[in-house]
Amino acid sequence: MKVVLNVVLFNYLDRPIFDVYVDGKVGESSDAYPSTGGGTMMNVELALGPKKVSWRLDGPAGMARNGDTVTNKNPLTLDQVVPGARYLAIHIYPDETVELVTSVQRPEKTARGIAAADKAGRHHG
Repeated sequence: MKVVLNVVLFNYLDRPIFDVYVDGKVGESSDAYPSTGGGTMMNVELALGPKKVSWRLDGPAGMARNGDTVTNKNPLTLDQVVPGARYLAIHIYPDETVELVTSVQRPEKTARGIAAADKAGRHHG
């Protein structure tokens, strides 16, 4: 089974990321936290089931790992879509884990992401 959703990216890292893909689709970028969750990739068709999310690290010249591709370290599945869902939020955390959350309304930052950023001294706006 496939779903068509509008994808919103949330980056809780202390650096920008780019080339964010879920199963080879999307290709979005995001500024560092708290400047995240602003853009929407419309009408992305995704199959239900196991997912792989990858992204590339960005940042100022000379920053460690710039350009490195990172893949979610946690098992990830898109198998439950809330009734009437229009959005899929991709939440990328500093520990290189990812959460996929569907919603009817435009998604927001997660409590987990805000807490991780606060712990690292990056307070939300």
